[in-house]
This record gives sequence, structure tokens and C-alpha cells, in this order.
Amino acid sequence: MTLAEKKALVGDFLARCNRYADEKLAAYREELRTAAGPRAGELREKIRDWSAYRRFNEHALTELETETLDDWFT
Repeated sequence: MTLAEKKALVGDFLARCNRYADEKLAAYREELRTAAGPRAGELREKIRDWSAYRRFNEHALTELETETLDDWFT
């Protein structure tokens, strides 16, 4: 498998992870609209965590477009 193929495979996986994160975020945001008390706090925390996860993946996807992570694939 070439370096480009490896990077594409990882990129596809991260993009799929972000689609899943988007689904989770949408569900939590929808539930938060009517949540109260401790559950509202739990949902805000989940939204914060899933958002951070998604941002990390986006950063990794950006780095895959460069040579920054190329040595990880050897």
C-alpha cells in the first residue's frame, strides 16, 4: 500500500468518525432544547467533548494533506 493510499484510508476513517460525531452532536443539541437540571449539564458536557473530538479529527485531516504525519506511516 502506498503512502497516499494509507493516508487516504486514515482520512476516510476520520471523515466517517466526524459524520458520526455530527449525528451525536445533533441528537444531544436536540435533547438539550428541552432538558433541565443535571441532565442539561450532562448534555452540555457531552456536546463539549464531542465538539473537541471533532475538532481534533479536523486538525488531523488537515495534517494528512501535508507531510506532517508522513513518518507515522512507515
